[in-house]
Amino acid sequence: MTNAEQALLDAIASRHDAMVATTVALCDVNSGSYHNDGIARVQAALDTLFRPLSDTVEERRLSPIPQVTDTGEVSHFEPRPMQIFRARPTAPLQILMTGHSDTVFPPDSDFLTCWTEGNHLRGPGTADMKGGLVALATALQVLEDSAWRDQFGFTVAISPDEEIGSIGSGPVLMELARTADYGMTYEPALADGTLAGARKGSGNFTLVARGLSTHAGREFFQGRNAVVAIAQIAARLAALSDEATGVTVNVGQIRGGGAVNVVPDTCVCRFNVRVHEAEQQATVLAAIEAAIAAVSADTGCELTLHGQFNRPPKPMTDPQADMFKLLRDCGAELGLGIDWRATGGCCEGNNLAAAGLLNIDTLGVRGANIHSTDEYACLDSFVERAQLSALFVTRLIAAGPRRGAAQSMET
Repeated sequence: MTNAEQALLDAIASRHDAMVATTVALCDVNSGSYHNDGIARVQAALDTLFRPLSDTVEERRLSPIPQVTDTGEVSHFEPRPMQIFRARPTAPLQILMTGHSDTVFPPDSDFLTCWTEGNHLRGPGTADMKGGLVALATALQVLEDSAWRDQFGFTVAISPDEEIGSIGSGPVLMELARTADYGMTYEPALADGTLAGARKGSGNFTLVARGLSTHAGREFFQGRNAVVAIAQIAARLAALSDEATGVTVNVGQIRGGGAVNVVPDTCVCRFNVRVHEAEQQATVLAAIEAAIAAVSADTGCELTLHGQFNRPPKPMTDPQADMFKLLRDCGAELGLGIDWRATGGCCEGNNLAAAGLLNIDTLGVRGANIHSTDEYACLDSFVERAQLSALFVTRLIAAGPRRGAAQSMET
């Protein structure tokens, strides 16, 4: 560890209380994915953090996100713009750093504020991922005052729609990834510090069944029961799950029907598909289409499929493993054990990998129970993870640019 590197670490250590206070302020503002007013307030606070570090600031308008209502109609949600902060775009090394301003908690949630229990900062988004964004900002702040400043450029891209699949921001992330050398994403590490390695791909889908409503007593056999059609296809979808291949199809919600003396003419089924390998996407989609055709022929109902695979799989390639090993070396210098494992979860790291960008996507604070009212971030990880990021950037600078390359990352 050089004196200059130690100075970086010391500067971060002195900012612990400020990091926690900033995180609390961010998390006390509800920014559920569909709560644009709250997201706008969080974005204003993030602008205060990242604008002073940036040469340019962009608010990129995103495409409207299609939504299927419980009655089978298609509407569109207009997300907030994506925030893009850039510094030194002509520097020899370019790093794309990503995160999101939305959470899974709607404004009517019972989980709206932060509190401390021992080493746990509890609250919505403390781990996923407002704490991670604060750690990133702190690492960049100290690097701006260091000898490494002019040796790298960065793009910080903050999505407003990650928790609903990055439908709008996904194409922008892939565009930005193609001009970067490395990616760093600030989803939380597990409470013990374990990172996500390889990730499954994921897609969210909605099936709408349209039948014919009739009186269940007088004209039962003239009706076409949309609920029965969805029940049949839900069973077929579930049967596509295969533990051996890693394919999972989770039927998460069925909405339809009403009075029991009426044959229902509309039913909606929402489901998620996860795959280990990109090639499995086409296979699963073909199986879904075959199931739709069979159930439609059997029930006489019209079945319409909406949705897509929005997160391609993220494999653990040799160059990707090298990047993790470089991070492990940084952790060792800080006295941290850095391990990683494959996960069925997915995030923006999947999108970056699909564009060919090496990335580590769990560089945020340590925490647990995300997407639940038991979510927490570990207070002792704020300094630790900001230090890890700052030191990692210095090592990526030493490793050098790699756009379009497949060389080892040994330095």
